[in-house]
Amino acid sequence: MKNKTILTLAAACLCVGAVAAPATDVQIEELLTLTRTESMLDSTYASAEQLMRQSMAEAVRAEKLTPAQQRALDAFPAQFASVMREELSWAVMKPQMMAIYRDVFTQEELQGQLAFYRSPAGQAVIEKMPQVMQRSMEMTQQQMRTLFPRMQAAMKAALAEAKAATPPVPAPAASAAP
Repeated sequence: MKNKTILTLAAACLCVGAVAAPATDVQIEELLTLTRTESMLDSTYASAEQLMRQSMAEAVRAEKLTPAQQRALDAFPAQFASVMREELSWAVMKPQMMAIYRDVFTQEELQGQLAFYRSPAGQAVIEKMPQVMQRSMEMTQQQMRTLFPRMQAAMKAALAEAKAATPPVPAPAASAAP
């Protein structure tokens, strides 16, 4: 009986030891610093403002705007980016990012990431990822230019089909009032 108890305790200790250690705040802070997460967030605001400016200009390209309308249109992207900077500032986002990394990654996984991002290949990823993101956004925006008219046409066709398939609503019967 004594041997069985010792074996059970030993197995329990092994199981507890097998549970992955949670990520530490020190590791998460280092990873966020090493990957320049805060500066990437800042560059996202500038990219969003530029994308908004281009999208709005394209949306009204065929329209003749008054000077007041043009000024309002020109001011909006900067206002939008300002709100983004306030609501999604690093001071607001960092604690949330820390919690996400803490919940998702183990200590061992963060150690692996830190080793990678400290390496020359990892530094190249950090350095070049903004270019990849910018070019990906441009590519997606270009694809949306051709996709959007097709989506609009499909929606119009679906609406027309739905309208044609809907039976007409009968007119209310006239009441026979004496």
